[in-house]
Amino acid sequence: MRKGVKPEMMHGLLLLESLSDTNVLDLIHVTKTETWQVKNAAAYQPTMWTAISFEADESQADAIANAFSRALKQGWYINASTGTQVYVTFPNRVFKYLKGDIYERQAVKEHGLSLGIPEHQLDWEE
Repeated sequence: MRKGVKPEMMHGLLLLESLSDTNVLDLIHVTKTETWQVKNAAAYQPTMWTAISFEADESQADAIANAFSRALKQGWYINASTGTQVYVTFPNRVFKYLKGDIYERQAVKEHGLSLGIPEHQLDWEE
């Protein structure tokens, strides 16, 4: 990398309550933490969520997504993106697709629905 050039970054959002192993937080740089009161949580979800916005070096994106997939509880997902790629991570499964690919996005959404994640929660940003 040239001196003075910032590496490309991965940016994402995760919910603290979705993690069975919080050690994965050591892999990311937390940029913002918020608490959300959730009115339409699924029956298995708490009604208070801790939303963590994060970033990491893009070169680590695949490894981080794989670590997330091992740390997630059933019924949750984590979304992140780089300049060109979208990562949607479920327990034991990582989807990676080019931003704007509506067909792959729909396939990812269908996978989330098959896991019992409410449709209104499958609304990640790209």
